[in-house]
Amino acid sequence: MTTSKVVISEIEYLLSFKTIMETYEEIAATRMQRIRSSVLQSRDFLFEINTIFQQVKSSYRIKGQGRFLNNNGKTLFIFVSANTGLYGDIIRRTFELFVQHLKKERADVAIIGRLGLKLFQEEFGKKPFSYFDLSDNKIDIEDLKKIVLYLIQYEKVLVFYEQFQNIISYQPIITSIAGDTSPWEPKVSETKYFFEPSLEKVMAFFEKEIFASIFDQTIYESQLAKFSSRMVSLDRATENTQSQLKQAMFAKERIRHQAINKEQNQRLASMSLWITH
Repeated sequence: MTTSKVVISEIEYLLSFKTIMETYEEIAATRMQRIRSSVLQSRDFLFEINTIFQQVKSSYRIKGQGRFLNNNGKTLFIFVSANTGLYGDIIRRTFELFVQHLKKERADVAIIGRLGLKLFQEEFGKKPFSYFDLSDNKIDIEDLKKIVLYLIQYEKVLVFYEQFQNIISYQPIITSIAGDTSPWEPKVSETKYFFEPSLEKVMAFFEKEIFASIFDQTIYESQLAKFSSRMVSLDRATENTQSQLKQAMFAKERIRHQAINKEQNQRLASMSLWITH
């Protein structure tokens, strides 16, 4: 039988847990609002830039060239995860998309974030991969530069990450950032350009600068989606805790009434004995 002491202890725990959840939720909301405007403003612009990048690369190939920079001719799949939890199921869903494509196509693997590292090792065991650590909260430019220097050696780079749609909607997405159209994406329409000063110099600029900008955008997109997912996940946890708290308070009142009824019954029994005698 549940005692009053046990119920009071549970209420205290739930109140503390609710406070912690509300605090984390507020932090996630603040971080989401901080980067939301800049991410959404950059999204359409960099999407168009990426489309032009694909067209420039296509023109460069038509001219009989590959990529301007030396590359290893390989494809790289990079999975953007996180270091900590409380992001709901969004990272797991992105990983499932990553696994689905990795089992279909041969590619090298790069992982960002300790959660992704754990998921990958559980799924693939000793399969080789490259790992990069990146803060969940504040993006370090030098860390990004190191990752970009690694990515740029590949002919094709597909990034698996999360994209923000609205406060309650975010989904796993794949973006090609090396100027290639993915097989499942619509082909880029052919556009004729005059290149000034030259196609080679334009291509060099895209491969050095635009490549990095598009990758940076994917990282910030992933951050925004994860903060949104965390906020929603914590809000649900808070509601669930509130429901449990109501049940615990009800149990406390029930025990109190049971104690009052027991005391009254004992008094009535005593009075009955006194009247009999």
